Amino acid sequence: MSETVLKLHQFDRPAPEPVTPGITLPERFGMSPRRFRLTVAGLLALALLLLLWRNIFIPIGSGQSGVLWSRLDGGTVMDRRYGEGYWMIWPWDKMAVYDLRLQDMHDSVSVMTSDGLQVSMKVTVRFAPIPNELTLLHQSVGPKYRQTVIWPDVIAAVRHVVRQFKPEDLTVLGEAELAGKVEAAARNSVQGHWVRLDKVLITEITLPARIQAQIQEKLADEQKALAGPFLLKQAELKRQGWQIEAEGVRAFEDRAHVSLLKWRSIDALEKLSSSPNSKVVVLGGSGSTPFVLDTRDTGGGSAPVGQPKGVEK
Repeated sequence: MSETVLKLHQFDRPAPEPVTPGITLPERFGMSPRRFRLTVAGLLALALLLLLWRNIFIPIGSGQSGVLWSRLDGGTVMDRRYGEGYWMIWPWDKMAVYDLRLQDMHDSVSVMTSDGLQVSMKVTVRFAPIPNELTLLHQSVGPKYRQTVIWPDVIAAVRHVVRQFKPEDLTVLGEAELAGKVEAAARNSVQGHWVRLDKVLITEITLPARIQAQIQEKLADEQKALAGPFLLKQAELKRQGWQIEAEGVRAFEDRAHVSLLKWRSIDALEKLSSSPNSKVVVLGGSGSTPFVLDTRDTGGGSAPVGQPKGVEK
């Protein structure tokens, strides 16, 4: 009986409604499934290309060159370097770009002289990688060759050269000649690392204050010593002038049979006679110089005729 009732209840249930299919994603965009798959694949490829753009397309600018490292083809490519332009490589490879133009580094360094004193110098070095040996430079040293090779080798050469001189000798030697010695000492070492050394410049040498004061005193003493012969020559010229003047006075007195002093007294009295002022002339004995007294109220006083007071010459 129960089974019959159960069957009746099963037949009383309504039949399920048919399920209508929804709109698919390709239909929503108005595409066929195949075209939709191709579009999605293209967008993913474009996104991946944009993500790896800098690893695939390598720009090499003016005066630069590149060295390729291949992950799947034996590492550094030694038989080729890449010139200017845009280059496309596999994203798992790497391209190192080097500047082949003339470059410079400069800084102040402290070095010791032969007597143990420290001096400060401003050093500038100009250099450039050797193009045909760029792959060797990349494989053996790497892009940081300036800090690894150039600057340490130049500073070592500076210390080696300066250690041979005393501080006062450096000022006599001069920056240009000292830089030439440093350049000669550093050239072989730098070029042994596939870099061409163009020039080493020393633009300033700063000595300790005590050494500078001693050098200034020494230079002052040398100038005085050099001025000694000049001063002696000047004194000799003055002596010769006085001697010529004395000989001229002696010749005058011998020819005129009168002393120069008396001649000047006569000349002064002649000028006095033409003066409108009233004067009192005091004549002494033989060979004495007359005095002139000015009678104007100017505070009184007298003067020899050789320079009469109150008389304009």
